Amino acid sequence: MRKQKESIICYVIVGIMAFSCFLPLWIAFVASISDETAIINEGFSLLPRDATLETYKFILENKGAMLLRAYGMSFMSVILGTFFSVSVMALFAYAVAQKKENFRFANALSFFAWFTMIFSGGLLPWYILCTKYYGLQNNIWALVFPYGMNVFYMFVLKSNFKSIPEELIEAAKIDGASDAKIFFSISLPLAKVGLVSVILFMALQFWNDFYLSLYLITKTDLYTLQKLLYNMMANISALLTNSTLQSAKEHIVLPSNTARMAMTVFTVLPVLLFYPLAQKYFVKGITVGAVKG
Repeated sequence: MRKQKESIICYVIVGIMAFSCFLPLWIAFVASISDETAIINEGFSLLPRDATLETYKFILENKGAMLLRAYGMSFMSVILGTFFSVSVMALFAYAVAQKKENFRFANALSFFAWFTMIFSGGLLPWYILCTKYYGLQNNIWALVFPYGMNVFYMFVLKSNFKSIPEELIEAAKIDGASDAKIFFSISLPLAKVGLVSVILFMALQFWNDFYLSLYLITKTDLYTLQKLLYNMMANISALLTNSTLQSAKEHIVLPSNTARMAMTVFTVLPVLLFYPLAQKYFVKGITVGAVKG
């Protein structure tokens, strides 16, 4: 009976948290299909006021090409960035997870990674290093390489590699398996629980990030969807450049509020579609890991 009450309390708390996360998204969607004048006069609401798709039509007609290009840049940065960062972290984690007799620099590299996470050099040295020495400016690699190593996620992968039975590794070495063979054929499959988790978190980080494009990208052709949304939130004229003067002359109310909400919907829509599918594999990985343990 007590466990049942605790379960009900947990469900209620989780339900409240889920509703609090869903509510802003719903308000943004409702505002995006509402009339601009109604929002100006009456504010935001839970139900559409004078529902219309004119804002979406306005965005697609005026900035459809830029929006499509921004989608492409965002997807490209997610795919390339996730592959690169997870590869770097997995290789580094596997190296520092080795025993000292197998790799004598394991503890030193692990300490170095932890030290750089705690004591960072600051934004200005990072910017100078990326732009002046690495050439990471106004190119796709500027959206990929700076997030190549996330120390926290690297330690997560390190813990997964350390949990692999040492006897299994020794048996593979006796059979003549190389370090590369052990890594790809044994360590990675057995550490897939942590690997899938890190892949999901890194993909979301690359998708939601706009700092790299804010600091390192100035060409509009390389704008990500998040940078485009950020520019709209800072200055709505970034969306309405081609028709502002004409609309002003015709006394047409520009969809500034609804346009912001519509761009928000465009930004979160891929995540809403992708995450439930990825969550299935994430839960499956946890189940396999629990059976294995």
